[in-house]
Amino acid sequence: MSKVKGSIAILGSGETSPNLVSVHRKLINNLEDKVNAYIIDTPFGFQENADELVKKLKDFYKTSIDTEIKLASFRDKKVINSINYFEMLEELSSSNFIFAGPGSPSYASKIWSKSKIPELFKNHINKGGSAIFSSAAASTLGNKTLPVYEIYKVGLDPYWEKGLNVLEIFNLNCTIIPHFNNKEGGTHDTSYSYVGKRRMNTLLEKEFTNIIGIDEHTALILNGEDNSFEVEGIGNVTVINHKEEEKFAKDKAYNLDELKTLLPLSKDNVYKSKKNKNKLDDISELNEIIANLKLQIKNEKNYSDMFNTLVEDLISLRNLLRDNKKFDESDNIRDLLEKLDIVIEDDKKSTNWSFKDL
Repeated sequence: MSKVKGSIAILGSGETSPNLVSVHRKLINNLEDKVNAYIIDTPFGFQENADELVKKLKDFYKTSIDTEIKLASFRDKKVINSINYFEMLEELSSSNFIFAGPGSPSYASKIWSKSKIPELFKNHINKGGSAIFSSAAASTLGNKTLPVYEIYKVGLDPYWEKGLNVLEIFNLNCTIIPHFNNKEGGTHDTSYSYVGKRRMNTLLEKEFTNIIGIDEHTALILNGEDNSFEVEGIGNVTVINHKEEEKFAKDKAYNLDELKTLLPLSKDNVYKSKKNKNKLDDISELNEIIANLKLQIKNEKNYSDMFNTLVEDLISLRNLLRDNKKFDESDNIRDLLEKLDIVIEDDKKSTNWSFKDL
């Protein structure tokens, strides 16, 4: 496995509180290049006040961190494979800082797991980017996600949702539990992210997972480049496996190998980066190309090169559709190119194009 070059901060809660401003600054300062920061709004995308939350986060980064942060919006799974979806992926892929925060863990996990987001998060950190995940977003990072609302508010029997397993890039096999020391229940136990220790024990007996519990207003920072981790904020980080429970306190740097020993990744689950496909295989990939070109236009790239790329990719898609005997679809692409006064010339080995003589 190649060395992870980036850093991730996992917050138990309080992403905009004074207790954790230093964490945001630290991860921003870790970046060698000019900061290109994005919020992804999926965890709270279902909320009526989603726009207000985006504004609050932008204002926080501008005022408290002196950083402009942009929005990469992904609020609904219905947009997957649309042009807007691929624009969002391109924006995040070009960034070197990503923030995701409060909302619903299960909502975020279900949408992200059906998309290219898990791979994007892993690649982002692998190549040297910084990321901060708080509360709901933090819950999705391990091999399982705790559906807090469904258990605590709706009353469903405890169960796990599938996690994104982003932390496997650090060779960590675990599930993240934010709000680990929550006491809002007063007379009833709301630790373990509101579900309480009794229900958590029931869940672990049914389907065990190693746990990293992160107290409120507390951050666990993993640094791949230095192979280290540290705890910041007002609480602790608690690691639970089959054999033991160990707490890590703030104001000390630890070797990341300590966590790897407590939370070992199985050999059959080692992270491997997926290779990009060389051929277009469906309409969604055409949308990805268009999204990329739109962003290049916005960034004032060379128009003639972009046009040439678009035409060649359209022809590749047409040929693939013909090979799959989807002739109506391939004819639609041919008609589109004809409207652009483009002539396609096929021979046995290749397809070429040129402009019509006017």
